[in-house]
Amino acid sequence: MDFKEYIEKRSVADIMSDYSEQSDEWERLIVTKEGKLISFRHSNGREFFCEQIEDYTIPETVAKTLKGKTVENQMKHYGVIETTKFSKMYYGEETEARTIENAVSLSEYNDVRRLLLKGDILVGAIVKGYFKDGNLLLDKCVCTYYASDDEGSGSNDREDYANLIFSEGIIG
Repeated sequence: MDFKEYIEKRSVADIMSDYSEQSDEWERLIVTKEGKLISFRHSNGREFFCEQIEDYTIPETVAKTLKGKTVENQMKHYGVIETTKFSKMYYGEETEARTIENAVSLSEYNDVRRLLLKGDILVGAIVKGYFKDGNLLLDKCVCTYYASDDEGSGSNDREDYANLIFSEGIIG
């Protein structure tokens, strides 16, 4: 086989396998503006957009743990707990309640719209809310779903919330 035939029969996968060490760099896109991170492609393949938040005080332990790390590495310290509460009311009194919780790392949470940064420190995310998108911060949860079936004498309710958690160690 001559060189021309060899080149014509190669696929993109063949070429990428030859340059496997560099392929990660090609897939990683980082966009900055005036020294501030605008977006980046996470190692899980998702693209995250970032926004600065001004009116937020970063807890000391968070700042100390995250200082000097990339935003992707900072994300490893955050998780989201999804809480679903089912309740039944009968004539104004709760007769039955059940809560289900599910935890996922922030980088895997599907409803992230944008990450919130204060300077270079990740402090939370803007997530899809039921009523509107909301700031998911360590001290602020977001309602992600609500339903109520009112029967006149009672109701069946469901409320879903996203809560941000932080760990000095790696989550996941």
